Amino acid sequence: MLKNIKRNDFLIIVGLLLIALVFVYYYVNSLARNKLWLKTYLVRAELSVQKTNCSDDSPTWLADILNHQTRHNNAPANQIAYIDQQDNLHHCENGYVGQYPLLSDPTTQQTRFRYASVTKLWTADTILLLIKEGKLSLDTKLSDIITEIDKPKDPNVNEITIRELLLHRAGFDRYSMFGQDMFGIGKPICPDNLQGLNDIKLGFIPDSKTSYSNLGYCLLGEVISRLNDDRSYKNVIAQQYNFANSTLQFVSDAALPDEVSYNYVETGLTGHANIYTAFNYDGLASAAGLSGNAIDLAKQVKAMAAKPAPNILSVDSKVACDKAQIQECYGYAMIPYQPDDQATTVYFRDGSLLGLSSLAAVDDRGGVVALLSNGTPSNGAQGNNKVKMMIYQHLAAAQ
Repeated sequence: MLKNIKRNDFLIIVGLLLIALVFVYYYVNSLARNKLWLKTYLVRAELSVQKTNCSDDSPTWLADILNHQTRHNNAPANQIAYIDQQDNLHHCENGYVGQYPLLSDPTTQQTRFRYASVTKLWTADTILLLIKEGKLSLDTKLSDIITEIDKPKDPNVNEITIRELLLHRAGFDRYSMFGQDMFGIGKPICPDNLQGLNDIKLGFIPDSKTSYSNLGYCLLGEVISRLNDDRSYKNVIAQQYNFANSTLQFVSDAALPDEVSYNYVETGLTGHANIYTAFNYDGLASAAGLSGNAIDLAKQVKAMAAKPAPNILSVDSKVACDKAQIQECYGYAMIPYQPDDQATTVYFRDGSLLGLSSLAAVDDRGGVVALLSNGTPSNGAQGNNKVKMMIYQHLAAAQ
């Protein structure tokens, strides 16, 4: 029978078998399938760049930044909003809401993105409001408000102040067991096991150095709750910032109906299948729990920056830092960057989660930029800093 099979027929059968084997391989091997998907990014990026829309009379640099994010920072969908010093609003969007370009709806100004750590601006702004209202001070000790702190094994826990929590100087080392609740390192402490503060050993003496801490901002969220008649942090923030008249909304472990998809696929063995299930968003509410669009982000940041000092632009005079280094100098909410004493100062607050990045920037004359992206650069801080410098140069030129 085999002798009767023509050579061309035989080649067709072999070809079909090979196609079937390849299909089965990628079907059963999700990591290989994900790596193959990533190799299609250059094509997806160019399709996203072609789908760029801007408001009338928007500065050309807004679209340039979106194109940079798409081509160089693994973000096929982006929004950028710019409120200039004369309060004129400009915005651009690019890419597609869904995972597959051309087959899903284009990104619009109303598309929802997660804000990640830019959420900390609302937490800091609310704490600073409580200070201005006289309900606490920068030097109030955390243990005066979080009464679960009772005879901690590390006596330095008793010395943590509101100032140190805002400035990421409270002693929580994000690389230690008790420094980074966000990724499930160690036993969770905040917000549901505050008694655990009695059992930890701080990574360093409070106020002796700076170490970025999501745990510290979770504790600030609890302070806000306690000083608002024990109402939940989410309830206080949503009411105080009038979320009902904006797209702002707290996120959970599932995508919201109007939310963009994120350019993240698992290619290793981290166990993080997707951005929705990788984190405890209830516990991260005050550190990374908000979502919305870039226009609402810019408007809210603009309002915060215009408030009397201390505000989100304030830098603590007691902390010596170098503002010429773009990630060096933590203020109460944002990081100021000023390359020299005569130059414009721009304040940054950024954030990232699996497959997304966010950024808010404010110049010293009130211009505001909000950038939301559904991807993160492969070179990490270097890629993010490149975008910050691009924004800095345009804001400085507008002075």
